[in-house]
Amino acid sequence: MRRLAHFGAVVATAAVLVPALAAAAPAPAQLSAAAPVPSTRPVSDSAEGGDALTVERISPQAVGEKSTVTVTGQVTNTTDDDLSDATVRLRYSRYPFSDRSQLGSYASGDGAQPQVTGPKTELDEPLRPGESATYSLKIKAEDMRLGDFGVYPLAVDLLDASGRSLETRYTFLPYEGGSAPGEVDIAWLWPLMGTPQRADDDTFLGDALDKSLTRNGRLGRILVAGAQSSDITLDPSADPSASPGDSPAPTPGPEATAKDTTEEKPENGDTGADDGEKSAAGTDGVPITWAVDPATLDDIERLGAGDFHVLENPGQTPANAGDAAAAPATVSREASTAAVLWLEQARTGLDGRPVVATPYADADISALLRHDLRGDAEAAVTLGRESVKNVLGTDVDASVAWPAGGLMNSETRDFLGEHGATTFLLSETALPARTAGTTPTAQAVLPVENSDDDATGIVTDAGLTRALAQPSGTPGDAALASQRFAAETAMIAAEGGEDRTVVAAPPRDWNPGAQFASDVLKASEELPWLDPVALEDVEVNGKAEAQRGELTYPDEGARSELTGTYLDQVEEVRKDIRLFNTILTDDVDPFRPAVLRLESAAWRDDKTAAAQARALVARAVTASREDVHIIPGETVTLASKTGKIGVLVANDLENETVTVNLSIYSENSERLSVGKYQKEMTLRPGRKTTVYVPLSARINGRTVLNLSLQNADGEPISEEVPLPVNATGLGTQALLISGVGALILVVALAPRALRRWSRKRAERVQGDGRDQGAGGGPGGPDGGGSGDDGGPGTDPADGGRDGDGDDAPGAMQHNGRGSSGPADRPGEGAGPGTASTGEPTDDTSSA
Repeated sequence: MRRLAHFGAVVATAAVLVPALAAAAPAPAQLSAAAPVPSTRPVSDSAEGGDALTVERISPQAVGEKSTVTVTGQVTNTTDDDLSDATVRLRYSRYPFSDRSQLGSYASGDGAQPQVTGPKTELDEPLRPGESATYSLKIKAEDMRLGDFGVYPLAVDLLDASGRSLETRYTFLPYEGGSAPGEVDIAWLWPLMGTPQRADDDTFLGDALDKSLTRNGRLGRILVAGAQSSDITLDPSADPSASPGDSPAPTPGPEATAKDTTEEKPENGDTGADDGEKSAAGTDGVPITWAVDPATLDDIERLGAGDFHVLENPGQTPANAGDAAAAPATVSREASTAAVLWLEQARTGLDGRPVVATPYADADISALLRHDLRGDAEAAVTLGRESVKNVLGTDVDASVAWPAGGLMNSETRDFLGEHGATTFLLSETALPARTAGTTPTAQAVLPVENSDDDATGIVTDAGLTRALAQPSGTPGDAALASQRFAAETAMIAAEGGEDRTVVAAPPRDWNPGAQFASDVLKASEELPWLDPVALEDVEVNGKAEAQRGELTYPDEGARSELTGTYLDQVEEVRKDIRLFNTILTDDVDPFRPAVLRLESAAWRDDKTAAAQARALVARAVTASREDVHIIPGETVTLASKTGKIGVLVANDLENETVTVNLSIYSENSERLSVGKYQKEMTLRPGRKTTVYVPLSARINGRTVLNLSLQNADGEPISEEVPLPVNATGLGTQALLISGVGALILVVALAPRALRRWSRKRAERVQGDGRDQGAGGGPGGPDGGGSGDDGGPGTDPADGGRDGDGDDAPGAMQHNGRGSSGPADRPGEGAGPGTASTGEPTDDTSSA
């Protein structure tokens, strides 16, 4: 049995976010003037085209036989002239749509036009440019004379004074009259994901992710609506960078909050169900399965972890995306408080709820397997599950896989099956219906090769995905989108059949209005033909086996994959990463997440952002490798033949320990050679070390040493650093050698010089003796000459000593030279005036 849902929380939310839903209902005969409407809308995903006419409420959403249909909205003068004599008119058809495919064409205005004219209201006074007036149109269902259960066309026209249509809004009217169809189970897949927003770990491709985390941001709205709890609150003031487009919805004014209470009371037949027949939301709300991209969660966590960088010009493609020097410019941002708050609320909202995860960054698994990158595919699955656990503190349901685009080939199916997947969320193209024109149940048997256990394929409904993707950021858009969702589900129910399930899965980058996101969950409970169920409870039954065909991978699926050319460009970045990883001591790969982000399926249709991301990652790898470097020194002067120099090596990385080899070679090894030194070294993060290198110089002059760092295989990981060396120590050695040579020459030539000097002295002494004998010897004038003056055998070299060794009288006369006299002993004297035989010999002199 079903029970009526409680409306308290929903009405409170609607009063804040959608003021027009509580607008007063003016007299149907005239338009009531209102204040001018701002030209900008609260969110950026508003409907294209003019907004002269808006439909802000259709009540009730599902019309019963005794219901009164009420359509309210606004007319705004968007011209530069006054608008007068305007009329708002309701049109409808008494014939329901016969096929779901007609809904889309009618919504765009291309389908058959409804011919029955309903109530109308006129503008009571002109509207100046920018002014608005509210309108309200009412008609009883019984007066419309609708037929059986189905979806009927409904149109609202704005006409000028001549009856010409100025603008038309096309919508739908689900009608419950006649026999009600059987219920259809609806399961929800609620996405918290988007395209990768980071290139390297610290650089973001824009500000979009940060802005999306506020209460009125994209991910903020999805989180709050999906949690279905008043405990989830995101304060927009927590994000200082919030743009005007993220501002809270305006507070309703007096006219917007005033309402006719008789319209809000459910009338008999409004829902087609009795009290207690529908299951109430209770405390758990509609069961949903959260679908997350682990890379998105990682990106959000990084936003709140500290300062980061953002591209200065996100839309510009770098000239050479593989060149680190061509990487685009970035600007700095402070840590995001909005990201911290969002994660706290996400941990609360997802706690205990089923969570499925794509591979990290929604990696293009099919493309990776096709191009022999299975290692990357496995890393994407493993890292994805680890990231969800680390960020949210919850485990993912590994049994459910959601491949990119809802398409997969058999190789991808087998790969995901090896990693635990037994249920695959697929598109209608992957598991087509066997019968055209009807909507089969979502689940189907999915045979697995080489396995006794079949898998389950669950098809997401394409019509519901399109309905959920409609613009819904303004009250007017939200009302039309909600009616489209109700119409799609009613058409499914009208097709008939039992035990059917549909899966509602918004696009991965879903950007709903806050009211619309809340309304579709509310409608899942309140529409009488829907019964919300948990995705995990959807099982294959016997009837489901024959409703869908075999697994299909269309040609457009293969063509949409990341191309081999693109993956080759990524491979160029990977080469530099592999080289950098060879010096890391621990078994880590710090750039692995960045590579997986480059291999995301999101880049299939966004080549500009992909090129920017590649350039930024390439620059980050180069910068990291350059953080392990030789600190250049000044020119070295070698003041001796040998010496040592100190080479300073630094590791400026913040988290990684490295092991490198120092390579040094001399440009002229004949002049300057390098001795043995410690080549290998291990440096922890932020450390430096000095390596002492012995040098040996053979010739004075300038020589250059080339220094570089290499990995264990001898591959250079840094640029060569030149170190000039000047050898000057050989000049001192030359002086020493010359001095020794001069000393040897002096020692060799001194004896000969002494002998020559002795001869000359002896000759002078003899000449002095002859002069003395002639004037002062015996019989001379003085009559005092005697041989005893000098003593016999006196040697001038003895300093005037006699033969006995006694000092001879007068030996130091004549400037210290002794005078020779007659010999005391015969044969020993030289006679007067002759050189003493006691003259030193050459041997004595040599000795």
